Amino acid sequence: MRSIFDFFKRSLLLESEVSLNIIKIFGLFSVINFPLFYLLPQYLNKGNYESLFLRSIAFILCLCITFVERWPNKLEKFIPLFWHLTVIYCLPFFGTYMFLENINSISWLTNISIGLVWLVLITNWITFILFLLIGVSLGAFAHYLVAGPTYLNMEVLGGAFVNYLWAAIIAAIFAQRKENIQNIKQKSLKMQAAAIAHEMRTPLSAVKHIVNGLKLHLPTLINTQQTAQEKDQNIPYISKNKLQSLEGMPTKLETIAGSASNVIDMLLMNLRENPPEAVLVKCSMLDCVEIALNAYSLTNQERNLISVERGEDFEIKANQDLLKHVFFNLLKNSLYYVKAAKKGKISIWTEKGQQVNKLHFKDTGKGISKESLPHIFNQFYSRTDHGTGVGLAFCKMVMQHLGGDITCDSVEGEFTQFTLTFPVLK
Repeated sequence: MRSIFDFFKRSLLLESEVSLNIIKIFGLFSVINFPLFYLLPQYLNKGNYESLFLRSIAFILCLCITFVERWPNKLEKFIPLFWHLTVIYCLPFFGTYMFLENINSISWLTNISIGLVWLVLITNWITFILFLLIGVSLGAFAHYLVAGPTYLNMEVLGGAFVNYLWAAIIAAIFAQRKENIQNIKQKSLKMQAAAIAHEMRTPLSAVKHIVNGLKLHLPTLINTQQTAQEKDQNIPYISKNKLQSLEGMPTKLETIAGSASNVIDMLLMNLRENPPEAVLVKCSMLDCVEIALNAYSLTNQERNLISVERGEDFEIKANQDLLKHVFFNLLKNSLYYVKAAKKGKISIWTEKGQQVNKLHFKDTGKGISKESLPHIFNQFYSRTDHGTGVGLAFCKMVMQHLGGDITCDSVEGEFTQFTLTFPVLK
Protein backbone atom coordinates (compact mmCIF):
# COMPACT_ATOMS: atom_id res chain seq x y z
CA MET A 1 0.00 0.00 0.00
CA ARG A 2 2.84 2.38 0.85
CA SER A 3 4.54 1.74 -2.51
CA ILE A 4 1.29 2.56 -4.35
CA PHE A 5 0.91 5.76 -2.32
CA ASP A 6 4.54 6.75 -3.07
CA PHE A 7 3.95 6.04 -6.78
CA PHE A 8 0.99 8.43 -6.96
CA LYS A 9 2.81 10.96 -4.78
CA ARG A 10 5.77 11.00 -7.20
CA SER A 11 3.32 11.43 -10.10
CA LEU A 12 1.74 14.46 -8.45
CA LEU A 13 5.20 15.90 -7.74
CA LEU A 14 6.03 15.47 -11.42
CA GLU A 15 2.80 17.30 -12.20
CA SER A 16 4.14 20.28 -10.24
CA GLU A 17 6.70 20.69 -13.05
CA VAL A 18 4.01 22.40 -15.16
CA SER A 19 5.43 25.83 -15.93
CA LEU A 20 3.79 29.04 -14.84
CA ASN A 21 3.30 29.87 -18.52
CA ILE A 22 1.09 26.79 -19.01
CA ILE A 23 -0.85 27.62 -15.84
CA LYS A 24 -1.41 31.23 -16.97
CA ILE A 25 -2.41 30.18 -20.51
CA PHE A 26 -4.93 27.69 -19.14
CA GLY A 27 -6.26 30.31 -16.72
CA LEU A 28 -6.57 33.00 -19.40
CA PHE A 29 -8.28 30.64 -21.86
CA SER A 30 -10.74 29.48 -19.20
CA VAL A 31 -11.48 33.02 -17.98
CA ILE A 32 -12.69 33.79 -21.53
CA ASN A 33 -14.24 30.38 -22.17
CA PHE A 34 -16.55 29.97 -19.17
CA PRO A 35 -18.46 33.30 -19.48
CA LEU A 36 -18.51 33.09 -23.31
CA PHE A 37 -20.08 29.65 -23.49
CA TYR A 38 -22.65 30.63 -20.89
CA LEU A 39 -23.93 33.30 -23.28
CA LEU A 40 -23.62 31.40 -26.57
CA PRO A 41 -26.18 28.65 -25.81
CA GLN A 42 -28.79 31.35 -25.17
CA TYR A 43 -28.60 32.14 -28.91
CA LEU A 44 -27.31 28.97 -30.58
CA ASN A 45 -29.01 26.20 -28.64
CA LYS A 46 -31.72 27.23 -26.22
CA GLY A 47 -32.40 23.61 -25.22
CA ASN A 48 -29.11 23.23 -23.29
CA TYR A 49 -29.08 23.47 -19.51
CA GLU A 50 -26.64 26.02 -18.10
CA SER A 51 -25.51 26.83 -14.56
CA LEU A 52 -24.33 30.34 -13.77
CA PHE A 53 -23.31 29.19 -10.28
CA LEU A 54 -20.97 26.40 -11.47
CA ARG A 55 -19.49 28.57 -14.23
CA SER A 56 -18.89 31.41 -11.76
CA ILE A 57 -16.88 29.10 -9.48
CA ALA A 58 -14.79 27.97 -12.46
CA PHE A 59 -14.32 31.59 -13.55
CA ILE A 60 -13.08 32.65 -10.08
CA LEU A 61 -10.67 29.69 -9.82
CA CYS A 62 -9.20 30.38 -13.26
CA LEU A 63 -8.96 34.12 -12.56
CA CYS A 64 -6.83 33.31 -9.50
CA ILE A 65 -4.66 31.01 -11.64
CA THR A 66 -4.22 33.69 -14.31
CA PHE A 67 -2.63 36.08 -11.78
CA VAL A 68 -0.66 33.39 -9.94
CA GLU A 69 2.56 35.45 -10.20
CA ARG A 70 1.02 38.11 -7.98
CA TRP A 71 0.12 35.76 -5.15
CA PRO A 72 1.58 36.74 -1.75
CA ASN A 73 4.76 34.91 -0.78
CA LYS A 74 3.00 33.10 2.06
CA LEU A 75 0.56 31.49 -0.40
CA GLU A 76 3.09 30.36 -3.00
CA LYS A 77 3.47 26.91 -1.43
CA PHE A 78 -0.24 26.27 -2.09
CA ILE A 79 0.05 26.92 -5.85
CA PRO A 80 0.44 23.22 -6.86
CA LEU A 81 -2.55 22.16 -4.71
CA PHE A 82 -4.72 25.02 -6.01
CA TRP A 83 -3.69 24.16 -9.57
CA HIS A 84 -4.70 20.51 -9.12
CA LEU A 85 -8.08 21.44 -7.62
CA THR A 86 -8.74 23.95 -10.41
CA VAL A 87 -7.95 21.41 -13.14
CA ILE A 88 -10.16 18.74 -11.54
CA TYR A 89 -13.08 21.13 -11.10
CA CYS A 90 -12.90 22.90 -14.48
CA LEU A 91 -12.36 19.83 -16.65
CA PRO A 92 -13.64 16.39 -15.51
CA PHE A 93 -16.00 17.58 -12.71
CA PHE A 94 -17.67 20.40 -14.63
CA GLY A 95 -17.77 18.40 -17.89
CA THR A 96 -19.35 15.36 -16.21
CA TYR A 97 -22.00 17.37 -14.37
CA MET A 98 -23.01 19.37 -17.44
CA PHE A 99 -23.01 16.29 -19.68
CA LEU A 100 -25.43 14.51 -17.33
CA GLU A 101 -27.67 17.58 -17.37
CA ASN A 102 -27.52 17.65 -21.18
CA ILE A 103 -27.39 13.90 -21.75
CA ASN A 104 -28.63 14.03 -25.36
CA SER A 105 -26.59 17.07 -26.38
CA ILE A 106 -24.07 16.57 -29.18
CA SER A 107 -22.40 19.88 -28.27
CA TRP A 108 -21.60 18.62 -24.77
CA LEU A 109 -20.03 15.46 -26.20
CA THR A 110 -17.80 17.83 -28.18
CA ASN A 111 -17.08 19.88 -25.04
CA ILE A 112 -16.05 16.72 -23.21
CA SER A 113 -13.59 15.90 -26.01
CA ILE A 114 -12.06 19.38 -25.84
CA GLY A 115 -11.82 19.18 -22.06
CA LEU A 116 -10.08 15.81 -22.23
CA VAL A 117 -7.58 17.12 -24.77
CA TRP A 118 -6.77 19.97 -22.34
CA LEU A 119 -6.35 17.44 -19.54
CA VAL A 120 -3.99 15.37 -21.70
CA LEU A 121 -1.86 18.40 -22.55
CA ILE A 122 -1.35 19.65 -18.99
CA THR A 123 -0.90 16.37 -17.07
CA ASN A 124 1.12 13.17 -17.19
CA TRP A 125 -0.78 9.93 -17.80
CA ILE A 126 -0.94 8.84 -14.14
CA THR A 127 -2.28 12.23 -13.09
CA PHE A 128 -4.64 12.19 -16.09
CA ILE A 129 -6.25 8.92 -14.93
CA LEU A 130 -6.28 10.00 -11.28
CA PHE A 131 -7.86 13.42 -12.00
CA LEU A 132 -10.31 11.86 -14.45
CA LEU A 133 -11.53 9.31 -11.90
CA ILE A 134 -11.82 11.91 -9.12
CA GLY A 135 -13.51 14.54 -11.31
CA VAL A 136 -15.98 12.17 -13.00
CA SER A 137 -16.91 10.50 -9.70
CA LEU A 138 -17.47 13.82 -7.90
CA GLY A 139 -19.36 15.26 -10.89
CA ALA A 140 -21.69 12.26 -11.09
CA PHE A 141 -22.21 12.23 -7.32
CA ALA A 142 -22.94 16.00 -7.19
CA HIS A 143 -25.45 15.60 -10.03
CA TYR A 144 -27.15 12.71 -8.23
CA LEU A 145 -27.47 14.82 -5.05
CA VAL A 146 -28.95 17.78 -6.94
CA ALA A 147 -31.05 16.15 -9.66
CA GLY A 148 -31.53 12.58 -8.47
CA PRO A 149 -31.15 9.46 -10.67
CA THR A 150 -30.65 10.19 -14.37
CA TYR A 151 -31.82 8.04 -17.28
CA LEU A 152 -28.73 7.18 -19.29
CA ASN A 153 -29.10 6.66 -23.02
CA MET A 154 -26.65 3.82 -23.66
CA GLU A 155 -26.01 4.95 -27.22
CA VAL A 156 -25.03 8.44 -26.08
CA LEU A 157 -23.17 7.04 -23.09
CA GLY A 158 -21.26 4.73 -25.43
CA GLY A 159 -20.15 7.75 -27.46
CA ALA A 160 -18.96 9.49 -24.30
CA PHE A 161 -17.06 6.36 -23.22
CA VAL A 162 -15.31 6.19 -26.62
CA ASN A 163 -14.26 9.84 -26.16
CA TYR A 164 -12.87 9.11 -22.70
CA LEU A 165 -11.05 6.00 -23.93
CA TRP A 166 -9.57 7.76 -26.95
CA ALA A 167 -8.30 10.62 -24.78
CA ALA A 168 -6.74 8.11 -22.37
CA ILE A 169 -4.91 6.42 -25.27
CA ILE A 170 -3.60 9.78 -26.50
CA ALA A 171 -2.47 10.62 -22.96
CA ALA A 172 -0.63 7.32 -22.66
CA ILE A 173 1.16 7.83 -25.99
CA PHE A 174 2.29 11.38 -25.20
CA ALA A 175 3.19 10.52 -21.60
CA GLN A 176 5.25 7.52 -22.72
CA ARG A 177 7.15 9.70 -25.16
CA LYS A 178 7.79 12.30 -22.44
CA GLU A 179 8.92 9.56 -20.04
CA ASN A 180 11.27 8.06 -22.65
CA ILE A 181 12.86 11.47 -23.27
CA GLN A 182 13.30 11.91 -19.50
CA ASN A 183 14.90 8.46 -19.17
CA ILE A 184 17.23 9.05 -22.12
CA LYS A 185 18.28 12.40 -20.67
CA GLN A 186 18.91 10.86 -17.26
CA LYS A 187 20.86 7.94 -18.72
CA SER A 188 22.95 10.30 -20.87
CA LEU A 189 23.70 12.52 -17.87
CA LYS A 190 24.74 9.51 -15.78
CA MET A 191 27.08 8.27 -18.52
CA GLN A 192 28.62 11.72 -18.92
CA ALA A 193 29.02 12.09 -15.15
CA ALA A 194 30.65 8.67 -14.85
CA ALA A 195 33.04 9.45 -17.71
CA ILE A 196 33.95 12.84 -16.22
CA ALA A 197 34.45 11.30 -12.79
CA HIS A 198 36.75 8.64 -14.23
CA GLU A 199 38.79 11.15 -16.21
CA MET A 200 39.05 13.61 -13.30
CA ARG A 201 39.95 11.20 -10.51
CA THR A 202 43.26 10.23 -12.15
CA PRO A 203 44.70 13.77 -12.39
CA LEU A 204 43.29 14.60 -8.95
CA SER A 205 45.12 11.61 -7.49
CA ALA A 206 48.30 12.84 -9.17
CA VAL A 207 47.76 16.34 -7.74
CA LYS A 208 47.29 14.90 -4.24
CA HIS A 209 50.49 12.87 -4.65
CA ILE A 210 52.39 15.99 -5.75
CA VAL A 211 50.95 17.94 -2.79
CA ASN A 212 52.22 15.29 -0.38
CA GLY A 213 55.69 15.62 -1.93
CA LEU A 214 55.60 19.41 -1.71
CA LYS A 215 54.50 19.29 1.93
CA LEU A 216 57.39 16.97 2.68
CA HIS A 217 60.23 18.80 0.87
CA LEU A 218 59.14 22.41 0.27
CA PRO A 219 59.70 23.64 3.88
CA THR A 220 63.30 22.38 3.69
CA LEU A 221 63.89 24.15 0.39
CA ILE A 222 62.41 27.40 1.74
CA ASN A 223 64.57 27.27 4.89
CA THR A 224 67.63 26.53 2.76
CA GLN A 225 66.84 29.51 0.51
CA GLN A 226 66.39 31.85 3.51
CA THR A 227 69.65 30.69 5.11
CA ALA A 228 71.55 31.03 1.83
CA GLN A 229 70.19 34.54 1.27
CA GLU A 230 71.35 35.63 4.72
CA LYS A 231 74.92 34.34 4.13
CA ASP A 232 75.44 35.10 0.46
CA GLN A 233 74.19 38.32 -1.14
CA ASN A 234 74.80 36.99 -4.67
CA ILE A 235 72.00 34.40 -4.44
CA PRO A 236 68.80 35.53 -6.28
CA TYR A 237 66.63 37.24 -3.67
CA ILE A 238 63.06 36.06 -2.90
CA SER A 239 61.05 38.25 -0.56
CA LYS A 240 59.74 36.91 2.73
CA ASN A 241 56.09 37.42 1.62
CA LYS A 242 56.65 35.35 -1.51
CA LEU A 243 58.32 32.60 0.50
CA GLN A 244 55.37 32.53 2.90
CA SER A 245 52.97 32.41 -0.03
CA LEU A 246 54.98 29.58 -1.53
CA GLU A 247 54.86 27.70 1.77
CA GLY A 248 51.06 27.89 1.80
CA MET A 249 50.59 26.68 -1.78
CA PRO A 250 50.47 22.92 -0.97
CA THR A 251 47.57 23.55 1.44
CA LYS A 252 45.75 25.60 -1.21
CA LEU A 253 46.28 22.89 -3.81
CA GLU A 254 45.04 20.28 -1.34
CA THR A 255 41.90 22.35 -0.69
CA ILE A 256 41.20 22.77 -4.42
CA ALA A 257 41.74 19.05 -5.09
CA GLY A 258 39.49 18.15 -2.15
CA SER A 259 36.79 20.50 -3.39
CA ALA A 260 36.94 18.97 -6.88
CA SER A 261 36.66 15.48 -5.38
CA ASN A 262 33.63 16.60 -3.37
CA VAL A 263 31.96 17.90 -6.54
CA ILE A 264 32.54 14.59 -8.33
CA ASP A 265 31.19 12.57 -5.38
CA MET A 266 28.21 14.90 -5.06
CA LEU A 267 27.34 14.71 -8.77
CA LEU A 268 27.44 10.91 -8.79
CA MET A 269 25.40 10.74 -5.59
CA ASN A 270 22.81 13.23 -6.91
CA LEU A 271 22.18 11.13 -10.01
CA ARG A 272 20.97 8.15 -7.99
CA GLU A 273 17.29 7.46 -8.63
CA ASN A 274 16.81 6.19 -5.08
CA PRO A 275 18.84 6.71 -1.90
CA PRO A 276 21.28 3.81 -1.44
CA GLU A 277 20.35 1.35 1.27
CA ALA A 278 22.22 2.56 4.33
CA VAL A 279 22.16 1.95 8.06
CA LEU A 280 20.40 4.75 9.95
CA VAL A 281 21.91 5.68 13.31
CA LYS A 282 21.13 8.23 15.98
CA CYS A 283 23.30 11.31 15.77
CA SER A 284 23.39 14.94 16.83
CA MET A 285 22.07 17.46 14.33
CA LEU A 286 24.75 20.05 15.07
CA ASP A 287 27.48 17.39 14.91
CA CYS A 288 26.24 16.41 11.43
CA VAL A 289 26.42 20.06 10.37
CA GLU A 290 29.98 20.46 11.67
CA ILE A 291 31.10 17.22 9.99
CA ALA A 292 29.72 18.46 6.65
CA LEU A 293 31.35 21.89 7.01
CA ASN A 294 34.73 20.36 7.85
CA ALA A 295 34.51 17.91 4.93
CA TYR A 296 33.51 20.49 2.30
CA SER A 297 37.01 21.96 1.81
CA LEU A 298 35.98 25.55 2.42
CA THR A 299 38.42 28.38 1.86
CA ASN A 300 38.97 30.83 4.72
CA GLN A 301 36.92 33.44 2.85
CA GLU A 302 34.02 30.99 2.40
CA ARG A 303 34.22 29.88 6.03
CA ASN A 304 33.84 33.51 7.13
CA LEU A 305 30.54 33.74 5.22
CA ILE A 306 29.00 30.93 7.30
CA SER A 307 27.69 31.20 10.85
CA VAL A 308 26.23 28.30 12.84
CA GLU A 309 24.06 29.20 15.82
CA ARG A 310 24.65 26.46 18.38
CA GLY A 311 21.23 26.69 19.99
CA GLU A 312 19.03 23.78 20.95
CA ASP A 313 20.50 20.58 19.55
CA PHE A 314 18.37 17.51 18.79
CA GLU A 315 18.92 13.90 17.80
CA ILE A 316 18.01 12.50 14.41
CA LYS A 317 18.05 9.02 12.92
CA ALA A 318 19.93 9.25 9.64
CA ASN A 319 22.86 8.14 7.57
CA GLN A 320 25.58 10.77 7.96
CA ASP A 321 27.02 10.23 4.46
CA LEU A 322 23.66 10.87 2.76
CA LEU A 323 22.92 13.84 5.00
CA LYS A 324 26.41 15.20 4.32
CA HIS A 325 25.65 15.29 0.60
CA VAL A 326 22.39 17.12 1.30
CA PHE A 327 24.38 19.80 3.16
CA PHE A 328 26.96 19.84 0.36
CA ASN A 329 24.25 20.68 -2.18
CA LEU A 330 22.85 23.46 -0.02
CA LEU A 331 26.31 24.86 0.67
CA LYS A 332 27.27 24.79 -3.01
CA ASN A 333 24.11 26.64 -4.06
CA SER A 334 24.29 29.23 -1.28
CA LEU A 335 27.97 29.98 -1.84
CA TYR A 336 27.40 30.36 -5.58
CA TYR A 337 24.50 32.81 -5.21
CA VAL A 338 26.13 34.81 -2.41
CA LYS A 339 29.19 35.26 -4.62
CA ALA A 340 27.01 36.02 -7.67
CA ALA A 341 25.17 38.74 -5.73
CA LYS A 342 28.45 40.01 -4.23
CA LYS A 343 26.69 40.29 -0.90
CA GLY A 344 25.20 38.23 1.87
CA LYS A 345 25.92 35.69 4.58
CA ILE A 346 24.92 32.07 5.24
CA SER A 347 23.20 31.29 8.54
CA ILE A 348 22.43 27.83 9.93
CA TRP A 349 20.35 27.25 13.05
CA THR A 350 18.15 24.62 14.71
CA GLU A 351 14.59 24.74 16.01
CA LYS A 352 13.02 22.13 18.30
CA GLY A 353 9.31 21.36 18.14
CA GLN A 354 6.66 19.00 19.48
CA GLN A 355 5.99 17.08 16.26
CA VAL A 356 9.06 17.86 14.14
CA ASN A 357 12.50 19.36 14.63
CA LYS A 358 13.89 21.76 12.06
CA LEU A 359 17.21 22.83 10.63
CA HIS A 360 17.17 26.20 8.86
CA PHE A 361 19.67 27.02 6.15
CA LYS A 362 19.47 30.66 5.00
CA ASP A 363 21.53 32.86 2.73
CA THR A 364 21.00 36.57 2.02
CA GLY A 365 22.34 36.41 -1.51
CA LYS A 366 20.61 36.53 -4.86
CA GLY A 367 17.32 34.84 -3.93
CA ILE A 368 14.96 32.86 -6.21
CA SER A 369 12.33 34.27 -8.53
CA LYS A 370 8.62 33.50 -8.12
CA GLU A 371 8.64 31.71 -11.46
CA SER A 372 11.43 29.33 -10.42
CA LEU A 373 10.53 28.70 -6.78
CA PRO A 374 7.76 26.06 -7.34
CA HIS A 375 10.10 23.96 -9.52
CA ILE A 376 13.47 23.97 -7.76
CA PHE A 377 13.03 20.43 -6.35
CA ASN A 378 12.10 18.99 -9.76
CA GLN A 379 14.73 16.79 -11.34
CA PHE A 380 16.70 18.39 -14.20
CA TYR A 381 15.29 21.84 -13.44
CA SER A 382 18.13 24.36 -13.25
CA ARG A 383 18.24 28.16 -13.10
CA THR A 384 21.80 28.36 -14.41
CA ASP A 385 23.58 27.25 -17.59
CA HIS A 386 26.15 25.23 -15.63
CA GLY A 387 23.63 23.50 -13.34
CA THR A 388 22.38 19.92 -13.81
CA GLY A 389 19.10 20.24 -11.93
CA VAL A 390 19.68 17.13 -9.81
CA GLY A 391 21.05 18.49 -6.51
CA LEU A 392 17.88 19.74 -4.83
CA ALA A 393 15.87 16.83 -6.25
CA PHE A 394 18.37 14.54 -4.48
CA CYS A 395 17.94 16.53 -1.25
CA LYS A 396 14.15 16.11 -1.44
CA MET A 397 14.50 12.38 -2.08
CA VAL A 398 16.87 11.84 0.86
CA MET A 399 14.83 13.92 3.32
CA GLN A 400 11.61 12.08 2.46
CA HIS A 401 13.49 8.79 2.74
CA LEU A 402 14.42 9.80 6.30
CA GLY A 403 10.76 10.50 7.12
CA GLY A 404 11.18 14.29 6.92
CA ASP A 405 11.04 16.90 4.19
CA ILE A 406 12.77 19.97 2.77
CA THR A 407 11.00 23.19 1.76
CA CYS A 408 12.15 26.54 0.47
CA ASP A 409 11.06 30.13 1.01
CA SER A 410 12.69 32.95 -0.95
CA VAL A 411 12.37 36.56 -2.03
CA GLU A 412 14.37 37.46 -5.12
CA GLY A 413 17.19 39.85 -4.31
CA GLU A 414 16.81 39.38 -0.55
CA PHE A 415 17.17 35.82 0.77
CA THR A 416 16.70 32.07 0.27
CA GLN A 417 15.83 29.85 3.23
CA PHE A 418 15.70 26.05 3.16
CA THR A 419 13.98 24.31 6.06
CA LEU A 420 14.79 20.67 6.75
CA THR A 421 12.25 18.90 8.97
CA PHE A 422 13.04 15.73 10.93
CA PRO A 423 10.60 13.58 12.92
CA VAL A 424 11.00 13.85 16.71
CA LEU A 425 12.60 10.67 18.06
CA LYS A 426 10.60 8.99 20.79
